[in-house]
Amino acid sequence: MNRTRSRLRARRAVAAAATTLLASAGLTGCGTAFGGGADGEETTIRYQSYAGAVDAFLLADALGKLDGLELDRVGDVTGGPQALQALVSNQTDIGSSAFYGAIAQLVASGAPIKAVIPFYGSNQDSNQKLVVLDDSPIRSAEDLIGKKIAVNTLGANSEAVLDTWFDQEGLSEAEQDRITLVPLPPLNMPEALGNHQVDAAMVSFVGYRQTAAQYDVREVVNDVEVVGSPYAGGGLTMRTDFMKRNPDTTREIVEGVAAAIEFIETHSKQEVFDVYFPYLEKEGYGDYIEPIKENFPGTLGLDPHPVIADEDIERWVDWLDSRGDIDADDLDVSDVYTNEFNPNA
Repeated sequence: MNRTRSRLRARRAVAAAATTLLASAGLTGCGTAFGGGADGEETTIRYQSYAGAVDAFLLADALGKLDGLELDRVGDVTGGPQALQALVSNQTDIGSSAFYGAIAQLVASGAPIKAVIPFYGSNQDSNQKLVVLDDSPIRSAEDLIGKKIAVNTLGANSEAVLDTWFDQEGLSEAEQDRITLVPLPPLNMPEALGNHQVDAAMVSFVGYRQTAAQYDVREVVNDVEVVGSPYAGGGLTMRTDFMKRNPDTTREIVEGVAAAIEFIETHSKQEVFDVYFPYLEKEGYGDYIEPIKENFPGTLGLDPHPVIADEDIERWVDWLDSRGDIDADDLDVSDVYTNEFNPNA
């Protein structure tokens, strides 16, 4: 599978999610009553958990910021595009860790969703790294021509950063098409790299720690070197019909997540653990604790009081346009997000 076909498949997967939502608008527009409050607003929130990581949404609940809401877990997040697909097809009420570029693509296709608060980012302490085995001859973008790179999913943050770096390094489109991106679950990346099934891997902070614990690896480049530091990569996303029907519930969710982000970014790891771990045990997520304890960098890569800005979306518009995912002239970046419910705004 060459890289061009990978791109097309990623685009079709995201477009299919939008089509699912638009085709079922008559069903989702009225909503589904999973548990309403006295004022008629939805109080049962369907979500996907973020296994092995500090999730600001769950931490908000641990901090008591989602009082009166019932959280209904419907699985784990496996990647931003999958989380968005679950959101637009009305399987969940929030989409966490969704890449701003993927959100923009769906909005451009007509999906009625908006990012409501930054949810993850990169800085000098927590970022995505392109790594190779220490004895690998790969040291530049040019060295990756004809090689395979593992990424967690296609059409998301990792691919956007790599494409941006390839352009910065002067690789032609033909040269870039000879670089194959291989989607793999993060837990499988270390073994794939160590067994030479792939030549390089784009890993998160957690993924880097796990890979470096098993193999001698070397960093080739990281995302803050490509994009700049710090930057917010994606946001918590909701359907506009849900927000319209449930403004108070929406505000409680966004304000709760904002409080959790501030707590993470202004407290020590141990202080975060002291709140989060008893909650995880109580809610049946005890198996998340050891990976978090081992790998959590102490930050989500965000400002303590994050607000979505036009530039968070704009930095990916040219990339989306160059792939044919959107027509940049037809996209108003302000349609991709809202700060209406964000107390930091």
